Amino acid sequence: MNLSTTTLADQAEGKIIGYIKENHLVPGDSLPNEMQFTEMLGISRNVVREAMSRLRMLGLIQSRTKRGIIVTEPPLLNGFKKVLDPNLLSIKTIKEMMGMRIALEIGIAEFLFRNISDKDITELEKIVSRQQAIGINNLSVEDEMIFHTKIYEVAGNDFILQFNKIMHPVFEFSKRNYESYFKPINERLNKEGVIIGHEDLLLYIKNKDKEGYQKAMQKHLKPYWEFLYNYD
Repeated sequence: MNLSTTTLADQAEGKIIGYIKENHLVPGDSLPNEMQFTEMLGISRNVVREAMSRLRMLGLIQSRTKRGIIVTEPPLLNGFKKVLDPNLLSIKTIKEMMGMRIALEIGIAEFLFRNISDKDITELEKIVSRQQAIGINNLSVEDEMIFHTKIYEVAGNDFILQFNKIMHPVFEFSKRNYESYFKPINERLNKEGVIIGHEDLLLYIKNKDKEGYQKAMQKHLKPYWEFLYNYD
């Protein structure tokens, strides 16, 4: 594909989005088809097809049987999930994601304690028991994430849950670089007696101690906090 075609596709994409906005279309509303947009925009059908293909990938439009092309609500973080790989992210970006995670983990306590049920606590107990059986040093990235994923689920906010899914590179980075960065931090914090594990967080949840949980979560994420400010 040459540069001019790419430029035209970008322009066509922008104009189709502009059409949606100008006509105040909402999810479920119908859009003109490829041929109609070709005539409206005065460009080739191939360019329009490429622009609409991009919008489908973004989740902004969808083809429906008997209805043609309709506007859809795009999953806000979908694009991030497809491209986020710890090998493609700079240390600066990883740190910014860690900072966001720290703020979110502590901030969702209000939602967590409002929504937590006995069934949720039982599921968290099973997760913690399994992690203890495997051993903290033998956990996979998915095993390490599952406790926090459950916390996000209980919080009951779909956007927060989606955000948790793009945190995988942070967990992956921490796992790969444990010996270099996080092991020395953990060893020092362990000597100071300030290491907080999932079993400790669960105890605060079971005791309905929100403030204690928030303080414990700060300590639980202390290795990330120290990495943010003590490693270049």
